[in-house]
Amino acid sequence: MSAGFIVVVAILAFALVTVWKGVRIIPQGEEWIVERLGKYHEILPPGLNVIVPFIDRTAYRHSLKEVPPDIPQQVCS
Repeated sequence: MSAGFIVVVAILAFALVTVWKGVRIIPQGEEWIVERLGKYHEILPPGLNVIVPFIDRTAYRHSLKEVPPDIPQQVCS
Protein backbone atom coordinates (compact mmCIF):
# COMPACT_ATOMS: atom_id res chain seq x y z
CA MET A 1 0.00 0.00 0.00
CA SER A 2 1.25 3.44 -0.80
CA ALA A 3 1.60 6.20 1.74
CA GLY A 4 -0.84 8.41 -0.20
CA PHE A 5 -3.61 5.83 0.05
CA ILE A 6 -3.14 5.53 3.81
CA VAL A 7 -3.31 9.32 4.20
CA VAL A 8 -6.53 9.50 2.16
CA VAL A 9 -8.13 6.73 4.25
CA ALA A 10 -7.08 8.48 7.47
CA ILE A 11 -8.55 11.80 6.30
CA LEU A 12 -11.82 10.12 5.30
CA ALA A 13 -12.02 8.33 8.65
CA PHE A 14 -11.42 11.60 10.51
CA ALA A 15 -14.11 13.34 8.42
CA LEU A 16 -16.62 10.58 9.16
CA VAL A 17 -15.94 10.71 12.90
CA THR A 18 -16.23 14.51 12.88
CA VAL A 19 -19.63 14.41 11.15
CA TRP A 20 -20.76 11.57 13.44
CA LYS A 21 -19.91 13.59 16.56
CA GLY A 22 -21.17 16.93 15.20
CA VAL A 23 -24.69 16.09 14.03
CA ARG A 24 -27.43 15.42 16.57
CA ILE A 25 -31.03 14.40 15.86
CA ILE A 26 -33.18 15.31 18.86
CA PRO A 27 -36.46 13.36 19.16
CA GLN A 28 -39.77 15.13 19.54
CA GLY A 29 -40.67 15.70 23.18
CA GLU A 30 -37.06 16.18 24.32
CA GLU A 31 -34.50 18.96 24.62
CA TRP A 32 -30.80 18.35 25.10
CA ILE A 33 -28.47 20.55 27.13
CA VAL A 34 -25.11 21.28 25.46
CA GLU A 35 -21.94 22.05 27.37
CA ARG A 36 -18.99 23.72 25.72
CA LEU A 37 -15.73 22.89 27.47
CA GLY A 38 -17.69 21.95 30.62
CA LYS A 39 -19.93 25.05 30.85
CA TYR A 40 -23.57 25.47 29.80
CA HIS A 41 -23.79 26.68 26.21
CA GLU A 42 -27.30 26.13 24.78
CA ILE A 43 -30.43 23.98 24.60
CA LEU A 44 -30.97 21.95 21.45
CA PRO A 45 -34.62 21.87 20.32
CA PRO A 46 -36.18 18.80 18.64
CA GLY A 47 -34.98 18.13 15.09
CA LEU A 48 -31.63 18.16 13.30
CA ASN A 49 -28.92 20.13 15.12
CA VAL A 50 -25.22 20.69 14.54
CA ILE A 51 -22.71 21.11 17.38
CA VAL A 52 -18.96 21.70 17.36
CA PRO A 53 -17.40 18.24 17.53
CA PHE A 54 -14.75 17.46 20.16
CA ILE A 55 -15.56 20.75 22.00
CA ASP A 56 -19.32 20.50 22.68
CA ARG A 57 -21.03 17.60 24.37
CA THR A 58 -24.60 16.79 25.30
CA ALA A 59 -24.67 16.82 29.08
CA TYR A 60 -28.34 16.13 29.82
CA ARG A 61 -31.44 14.96 27.98
CA HIS A 62 -34.59 16.68 29.28
CA SER A 63 -37.99 15.11 28.61
CA LEU A 64 -40.82 17.55 27.91
CA LYS A 65 -43.54 14.95 28.46
CA GLU A 66 -46.11 15.55 31.16
CA VAL A 67 -45.75 13.29 34.17
CA PRO A 68 -48.90 12.99 36.30
CA PRO A 69 -48.27 13.08 40.05
CA ASP A 70 -49.26 10.12 42.20
CA ILE A 71 -52.22 11.14 44.37
CA PRO A 72 -53.20 8.80 47.21
CA GLN A 73 -56.78 7.57 47.40
CA GLN A 74 -59.17 9.82 49.26
CA VAL A 75 -62.33 8.98 51.13
CA CYS A 76 -65.32 11.02 50.14
CA SER A 77 -68.25 11.22 52.58
